[in-house]
Amino acid sequence: MADVRRILIIFVIAVLFTILVQSTIDAVYPSPEYSDFCGEPKPRPVAVKTEECPEFDYNAADQCYEKGETVKYEYDENGCPISFECDPCQKEYDAARDKYGFVSFLISAFLGIIAIITGLWLPVEKNSLNEWIGTGFLLGGLFTLFVGTMRYYSDLDRVLRPIVILAELLIVIYLSYKKLNPRK
Repeated sequence: MADVRRILIIFVIAVLFTILVQSTIDAVYPSPEYSDFCGEPKPRPVAVKTEECPEFDYNAADQCYEKGETVKYEYDENGCPISFECDPCQKEYDAARDKYGFVSFLISAFLGIIAIITGLWLPVEKNSLNEWIGTGFLLGGLFTLFVGTMRYYSDLDRVLRPIVILAELLIVIYLSYKKLNPRK
């Protein structure tokens, strides 16, 4: 019968390590905020009757969207649009989010692999508790690797996605043989 204490300690170490890594990343390298790039959204006056507004060419604003920029309209006192400008803030924010995702992915991967190596190399012969702690770090490293990948997965290049997942799968298979294979 499985020792419930062992399973709980392993699981708690794994979860706490993963939370520690992710919260440390967020504390040291904060996620970019939309308001830092584009400011706070300004409420526009509600047009009393939109049919009374002068004709406005909304199609001209499509050039902003084609460049990945945000359209910022200027309104008159009746809430009718009178002009617009293209604002690159959305593009800059998206670039900052991509960079943040990539850096947090790299940090998660690095610390996850360090935890996995620690879990494999803790000497079991010296202290039987090391096996529990080592397995907790091993599982925590895998969780951290998984969470880091999921945070950046949608931004990964479509060719890199299967390569990253294959690498992580190979790590899990290797660890299965290394940790679960009976020693001879």
